[in-house]
Amino acid sequence: MCGICGVYEYASSMRVDRQQLARMNATLVHRGPDEDGFFVRDRVGLAMRRLRIIDLAGGTQPIANEDETISIVFNGEIYNYRELRKDLIRLGHRFRTQSDTEVIVHAYEEFGVQCVEHLDGMFAFAIYDERIPGAGRLFLARDPFGKKPLYYADLGETLIFGSEIKPILVDPRVSKAVDFEALHHYLSLLVIPAPWSIFKSIRKLPAGHWMLVDERGPEIKPYWSCEPHSAEVLVPEREAVDEVRRLLFRAVEKRLVADVPLGAFLSGGLDSSLVVAIMSRLSDRPVKTLSVGFEGPKKHNELPFARRLAEHCRTDHTELTLKPDVVSMVHDLVRYADEPFGISSALPTLLIARAARERLTVVLTGDGGDEMFGGYSHYLWERWASAFRRLPRVADSMLLTAAGTLGRRIDGRAGALRSRITRFVSNARRPDASRRLGWGSAFSHDEKLALYSDDLSHLSSGTTTALLERYVEGARDLEPAAVQNRLDVALWLPDEMLAKVDRMTMGASIEARCPLLDRNLARFLFGLPFRQKVPGSRGRHLKYLLRRVAADLLPPELLERPKQGFNVPLDAWFRGDAGDFLTDVLSPERIRRRGWFQPEAVQQLVAAHRSGQAKFSNRLYALFNLELWAQEYLS
Repeated sequence: MCGICGVYEYASSMRVDRQQLARMNATLVHRGPDEDGFFVRDRVGLAMRRLRIIDLAGGTQPIANEDETISIVFNGEIYNYRELRKDLIRLGHRFRTQSDTEVIVHAYEEFGVQCVEHLDGMFAFAIYDERIPGAGRLFLARDPFGKKPLYYADLGETLIFGSEIKPILVDPRVSKAVDFEALHHYLSLLVIPAPWSIFKSIRKLPAGHWMLVDERGPEIKPYWSCEPHSAEVLVPEREAVDEVRRLLFRAVEKRLVADVPLGAFLSGGLDSSLVVAIMSRLSDRPVKTLSVGFEGPKKHNELPFARRLAEHCRTDHTELTLKPDVVSMVHDLVRYADEPFGISSALPTLLIARAARERLTVVLTGDGGDEMFGGYSHYLWERWASAFRRLPRVADSMLLTAAGTLGRRIDGRAGALRSRITRFVSNARRPDASRRLGWGSAFSHDEKLALYSDDLSHLSSGTTTALLERYVEGARDLEPAAVQNRLDVALWLPDEMLAKVDRMTMGASIEARCPLLDRNLARFLFGLPFRQKVPGSRGRHLKYLLRRVAADLLPPELLERPKQGFNVPLDAWFRGDAGDFLTDVLSPERIRRRGWFQPEAVQQLVAAHRSGQAKFSNRLYALFNLELWAQEYLS
């Protein structure tokens, strides 16, 4: 596990500045505190920071092939490296180390760019191939789900890349001009989707893509998608359960390989509990587990459920109760995220990663279970919306009238139910992409326009809905819930969930592995009709198939408990301890100086939330995080 960066003067006669490359690499020390490494050849420079996980002594990077014409820097883990190594040795390749990094070098030497199709793992890497006449060739690739990040800046004659934005910005040729189209999408999605970054000059290599760069410039191509390779096939339920169980056990087993202390994050939810239960079945010693609870409302504390699973599996369990402090930690969140990142659950993720680092270097998590097995409530909303659209439009006004009788309170069950009914009716008849934003966006298109200053009025013609429509073009023949699932896998999984996990765990110098996002498991699941994972005729619709797999592995009370999420009490914070900080960060003076939004519009949101008239915590956190990011990176 590492951070990587580099410079390639593909059409320039400039030589790489080794000292500048070292400064770039130094910005990634949190991703790899154990050692660094450099490869410099005239017009190309590769660098890395290493967190030692496998082959502690021999895995130092960069690593080259036998005649040192191909060199690599690599961030990630390849879980099938032992099998690949044996195959490559049979093909005549000679190895110097026991590391997974060297396997990628020889796989590229043997298969070229198609080597990515042989790799089972999480990865972002850069390979320099000196065998190509002229300036050689650089090959960059990112894993299918985008667990590991890769940013780049193409300056016309020069390509600069890195695991984060920070090393790229070290080069004075890279502009810090803000990409306001990216900001426009951020305000609705709470994240910046690939290929955008917050800077015009910097882009993300999308998940499941590779880039080939030679003297003609970069070429980018996809090599993987969540679309099934053949028509979906309904598998008999018993067979599907058995196959998912087999694939899950294998996925966890592959991720138990490490030469450093390994354990698991245990939240008490279905996904992490199942991962820990399987780890316990596969291990001959108690699994080390860590759970974190938070002071405050009971709904934000899952410690009792995690404790029950730890007792059931007899794990070596550590339990911590912490008081999340958005005021003291938000600057760290901004620095590790590198971009505006409006997902408040990044804060507890960073807290639990820091706590884990005191006793572990590698953790397994349950991330990806909701996307792979259908765990989000909007999949059920889609089913209800399909039925609702068959009713005459008079049903809309009837439901809204009924919601109005629940009163005007924003808190409590009545207020929450009224809000859900209103949101459902307002979105049920919209097209696919519009519905997805309606189920869970921050700012709508019209709300963004009302927020913008005159300087950003040009953004009125572009919609985030149009962006989402491009993601669902190939899924029109699927049921609406499955279309939304494809959106979650293609956009929110890499750019929200996995970005959060990577940035916050690497900020604490810890590696996170996600067995529920195993490549072979995903291929099987994507080949099933969505209704097999979220059937429409059973009492407990969400994650039905996963619950069947877990039936004999988890206590019944954990198996059937509703999804809770890894949340923080933003509403209470912004009305209490963090309220003054929020007001200061989003003060009219700061907003006016920044020039992006109308100060009066921002103040209306702050005042309405702090007074209890409305719940705007997600929108306010998005603006709050954006302004703090601007202070850190633009001031």
